[in-house]
Amino acid sequence: MAESIKVKVQCHACGNSIEGSAKYGSGHYVQQGVPFEFTAVGKFLKNGKKRIKGEVVCICPNCSVRNKYIV
Repeated sequence: MAESIKVKVQCHACGNSIEGSAKYGSGHYVQQGVPFEFTAVGKFLKNGKKRIKGEVVCICPNCSVRNKYIV
């Protein structure tokens, strides 16, 4: 079963809006929009469902600054 990740953040340096999404699962990973790296760092329950906590690293297409976020 593939889960989807949606990222909508602002660049730390220039304030440009960065949007991207990805679907991942066993042997399945498809990105759309700005490419980003996702690293899972834990799990938590939200409204009775298991959610994944992770770090997202993406490079701003406007100014080429590497940005890191916790989602």
